[in-house]
Amino acid sequence: MKKLLTITLILLFVAACIPAFAAKGGKKGASEQAYEHASEQAIFHRVSDWFATVGKSPEEKAKILEERRAARAARRAEKEAEKAEKEVEREAKKAVKAKEKAQRKAEKVLEEQLE
Repeated sequence: MKKLLTITLILLFVAACIPAFAAKGGKKGASEQAYEHASEQAIFHRVSDWFATVGKSPEEKAKILEERRAARAARRAEKEAEKAEKEVEREAKKAVKAKEKAQRKAEKVLEEQLE
């Protein structure tokens, strides 16, 4: 009885280690079908756009949607510009630190040579 229980536990452990829900081909992430039906507009933007355009004429809807998309694009561009600016500042700080480190190293070498 103990042998049967031990063998069963070992088989269950081995079975648990097998990836049962892996995607086809072992790929991680969303499936191709999910990417086909995906939209670049976030769901909360689409919902708020729907509320903003409900009951409007098709011309008004198009105008409102274009304005909202343009505003979102402008905000996204501002965020990316800020991000790029911060990255430039970080790189500048790294360059200054590297320069200071090289200068200290050169001073130490000079002091050693003078001694």
